[in-house]
Amino acid sequence: MKKLLITLAVLAFSCFMMACGGSDGNKDKEPQNDENSDVSGDADAADESDEEPASDEDVTAELKYPEVGPSCNKNGTIAHNVIMYDELDNERQLAEWYKENNPKSKLIWLIFSAYDCPPCRIMKEDLLEINKKEYQDAGFSVILVMNGLLDGPEPEKEPAKIANLKEMYTDEYPETGQFALYSYLREQKVFKKYWSSMMGVSYPTSAFIDASTMEILDYMEGWGEDLQDQTEKMIQMLLEEL
Repeated sequence: MKKLLITLAVLAFSCFMMACGGSDGNKDKEPQNDENSDVSGDADAADESDEEPASDEDVTAELKYPEVGPSCNKNGTIAHNVIMYDELDNERQLAEWYKENNPKSKLIWLIFSAYDCPPCRIMKEDLLEINKKEYQDAGFSVILVMNGLLDGPEPEKEPAKIANLKEMYTDEYPETGQFALYSYLREQKVFKKYWSSMMGVSYPTSAFIDASTMEILDYMEGWGEDLQDQTEKMIQMLLEEL
């Protein structure tokens, strides 16, 4: 366990130093010709609203989920039951991978990414090497949330972009491209409220979550080319220990 805690701490620090975005926003708002996306740099005016996100009580009523505290983006806290939408624009929720609802679920990697974020593109390519079928069979699930541009999602465009990304990855990588979910958020304020840190809105942001408790085992911001092997070793250790 001591070895695992040291690995988590080193990985989190490395990711934090390579995050895209931050409290003052990222100035590079132009898409980088990523995943055939048709995107623009215009922010959704609603993203800047201070209005509280709508309650999730109604949409989560049918699935069990542990109680969430005021803070849910720190190690040792319960992850917020994120409401997201897939390529068919169907509403999905993190609770689907809670062990009480999904007995085979063991370890969740929840990832928030953006199309115009250079570290995010590196991370997505690494995911296709990391997400091995043997890990999937052991209860490992990758939930990828493509939150549009750094400024936030464009809801009318996101389903088609998610569908293109999923088709491309699963066609070229029929095993490792099978993420548990490809999805997006409809409102940037949801991400800002529950997953922002002292750096502001930062991409990629991700969390390893214990599916039996929905406790965050490691919360990370950023990504780098040297983190693939280290992350895979951590996944192996977590799957053995959980």
